This record gives sequence, C-alpha cells and structure tokens, in this order.
Amino acid sequence: MAKPKVVVLSSRTLYTEGVLSRLKEHEEQVELRVVDAREEDALDQIVSYSPWAVILDQSDEEASRHCSLSELLEELPSLTIVRLDMQRQGFQVVTSEQHTAEEVDDLLEVVVRSKSDDST
Repeated sequence: MAKPKVVVLSSRTLYTEGVLSRLKEHEEQVELRVVDAREEDALDQIVSYSPWAVILDQSDEEASRHCSLSELLEELPSLTIVRLDMQRQGFQVVTSEQHTAEEVDDLLEVVVRSKSDDST
C-alpha cells in the first residue's frame, strides 16, 4: 500500500520547521516533500506532486501569496489542507467536496446535512 503524499509548504518559519522536523520522525507512515513557499512556481510543484495533504503555517504570508487556499482547492479538489496555528498551538483542517447542483434544494441539502453532522 502506498504511503500518503504530504507536502509541507514553508518559507522556513520556525513553527513550520519544527513541525516538519517532527514529521520526519514518522516518514515510515507518510511520503514527505517540502516546497519552498517563496518560489514563484510553488503551486505548480504541489500540483505536479499530487499530494493527499498540504501542511502550511497560516501566518506565512509567502505561502498565502503563492498558494492561496482557493487556488490549492481549485487545482486539487480533494486535497486536505492543514493550517498550523502557532497562536493557538494547534491546527485547522480544511477539506473540500464537489457537488453538482441543479436546484437550490441540492445546495440546501448539503448545507443542512453538514450542519447536522456538526451537532452530533
């Protein structure tokens, strides 16, 4: 079974580098690749690698500039994005689903279902 591919998008912030160091201790579980957020083609590098997840520091302006959340999800719709939050000493997981909607009811069904999932 292939290991999940994970990209760490970093412009070498201390927090991201610390997380990367810890992840490297578990390389038997994931295939890691580091992409420098300061590079103009960072998004292209991520897309060509086709990772399962991207980990980034939410306060990293370079990462936001070259790889916005909307661009990442547009290029890789099933991507899981993990936004590290040093302020809260935690992280936020951003996932995406794609649906076709022919009527407003289709949209409402997804909204209501997702909200009812949160309350369980």
